[in-house]
Amino acid sequence: MSLGYLLASLPMLSPDRAPAITAEAFRSACASALGARDAEAAAALLDGTAEAGDHPAVRAWRDLEAAIDGAIGRRRLALRGAAGGTSFTPPETSACPVWLTRAVDDAFTAAADPLAREDALMRVRWTAAESLAGPDPLGRGRLFAYAVQLRLALRRAALSPEAGTARLEAALPKETL
Repeated sequence: MSLGYLLASLPMLSPDRAPAITAEAFRSACASALGARDAEAAAALLDGTAEAGDHPAVRAWRDLEAAIDGAIGRRRLALRGAAGGTSFTPPETSACPVWLTRAVDDAFTAAADPLAREDALMRVRWTAAESLAGPDPLGRGRLFAYAVQLRLALRRAALSPEAGTARLEAALPKETL
């Protein structure tokens, strides 16, 4: 199977809907259409294990995700500093593009509910993943962006208030009688 055929056959992804493809089906399609190195990179991006890879797409996503996490951390520190009565604002780093910092700030400003904030931050990651695609709509970069977006869509499909409540209850210590 050629890369162009694979890309054309993949279902559209949306951050608002559960994906119409499973992680296993995507991984299998990549294994049959790509060389071993690219298939491993797509799997690492899909599985969220990009920290171990040396593929250029894996490194690019790792850098973007670190920038996003840094912007989130700076925003949380600023909120914590404001709540504690200090005026500390963490410095910007050159590794974080201005649009990314603004998008993270907008996510925190627009969403007070934890699930809504998580949705907004997921959309920041979704948009950042688009930068992996590059200019060629049928290039390998598009497949790597798809892998990240599929991981995000699968994660979002698993989130719900009920699942959050269940995780919270499991994490809280049980009362002893």
